[in-house]
Order: sequence, then structure tokens, then C-alpha cells
Amino acid sequence: MPSWTDPAIRTFDDPHYIYVNREIVVSQKPDLPPARHQLLLFIPGTHTAGTPPTGKGPSEFLKLAANLGYHVVVLHYPNDKPAAVCNLDRDPKAFEQFRNAILAGGSSKHITVERPESLENRLVKLLVHLKDKRPREHWEEFLHDDGSIKWRSMVVAGQSQGGGHAALIAIQHEVARVICTGAPKDYSHALLRPAAWYSEPSATPKSRFFAFNHDQDHMGNCSPAQQAANLEALGLNKLGSPASVDTEPPPYRHTRILQTNCPGHKVAPPEAHATMIANKNAGLFRAAWTYLLTEPAE
Repeated sequence: MPSWTDPAIRTFDDPHYIYVNREIVVSQKPDLPPARHQLLLFIPGTHTAGTPPTGKGPSEFLKLAANLGYHVVVLHYPNDKPAAVCNLDRDPKAFEQFRNAILAGGSSKHITVERPESLENRLVKLLVHLKDKRPREHWEEFLHDDGSIKWRSMVVAGQSQGGGHAALIAIQHEVARVICTGAPKDYSHALLRPAAWYSEPSATPKSRFFAFNHDQDHMGNCSPAQQAANLEALGLNKLGSPASVDTEPPPYRHTRILQTNCPGHKVAPPEAHATMIANKNAGLFRAAWTYLLTEPAE
């Protein structure tokens, strides 16, 4: 529980979850992949309360990551408001201000988050807690000696709102990899263009950004065409045109933009929005997930 790690955390107190293959990170069995010494931070979307091993959430994707040698954390955080509340704001910085309040604490027009409740504080306090409670798993390697987050050892990933948070974190901090599913969706209807923060100088090279989206995803008041414009604003199209995982084999021309139209007929937007990361599609998308988690990214 978040409040177990910091008594100053009093809201959004559903559990965090961790995934770790102890035969890899503790026993170092030679017949298994080596430990990657990277933390996959998975950030769920709006109104999503964690991802228990059974039930809702992308547990199959997260277990795959752990079995590939990652430490994995699924963080619960203030996520009751969607970033789409900024769609009609004329301030080009509206989306960034909204997200920064959640990431680091602070206020925007639409939200106020105290520093203890922020995503960053929750991550730091969880890692300190795991370092003390599970010392053989070496969670301390994701924190600097001063207790700050060692972003370069992080792979930030997320679904929907969480994917937007992951991308903004990577703009602001150098991370090892970024994985966005059903995201990023920050498109201004007031200004008729992608959010301004996509075009800001990026601390993380764009070759480390990956996106996996659905051809029919209209969630977040963002159409597939607008989401494509967002990815273009991020500069990912310069690394290759989108590859359909439905028709192209891995390594998908080494592009950073993956698409699907699964199951091949018209589906409702909520289903399309979650298709790429749904447990029921683990067999169908395992190759794509493995690509997102392991494709070399300099």
C-alpha cells in the first residue's frame, strides 16, 4: 500500500504491484536471461487501480518483462482526472502543467497534487521500502545515494494517461527506454495541434521511444489521425513509418511506431484503446511486446 511506504500519502491508496523473477535477479540461473539492471516503471491509465496478478491490468506483459530480466513496478498515483480536461485550454502549456502536477507535485488549472502524493515521491518511497524489505533483489540500484531517482536505469511505460506521463518523463529526464500504449493523446482542440511539450528538447534520445496503438482508438477525445500527429510532433516518424504487427513480422523494420487493427473488424473505442496491452492478447502480441522491451535503443 502506498501509505505503508510514507505516512504522508493519504489518498489513492490502492496497492502498488511489483514483478520480479528471483531466479534471475537473485539466483542468477545461467539458463535464464541475465538481469537487465533496469526498472520497468509501468504507469496505469485514468481510474486504473493497479494491476494485480489476477484480474484486470496488463499482468501478462509485466510478467514477460520480469522474465526478460527487468525489475517491474506498477505505481498507483493520483489518476482520477484524464489529461483530456486540457483539450479546450488555449494555453499551449496546459497539458504539461497538468501532468507535471501529478508527476512532481504542484498545481495547474485543473488539478492540485501535494508533493507527498506525487508520482515521483511514491516511486522513491516504494523503492526505499523494497530496498529494506527485499534486500536480495537489489532495488537500491534504482536510487542515487542521495535518495533521488536514477532515471537512466528506468524504462518508463504506460497505458493511456500513463503513456503520456511516461513520454513526458522521458522528455524531462534521460531514461533507458519509453513504451507508450494507447498514447500519447495530448492534442489541443482549442489550438488544433499537438501539445507543445512534444516538441520540447528531449533529455532522452528519440530512438528510445516506442509506441503501440490501435487503428480505431478514439479514446481521450483524440482520433487516430490526431494521435499520429502527436507521434509526428515527437519526431518518431523520422525513425520509420508505422508497422502493422498484424501483417509484418518482427523486428518490424526497426520502426518505433507499431499499430494493430485487432481483431480485424470494427470494435468500440474502449476495446480498441486497451487491445495492445490486454492479457487476452498475450499470445497474439508476445512478439510485439518482446520487441518493445528488447529492441536495441541507443
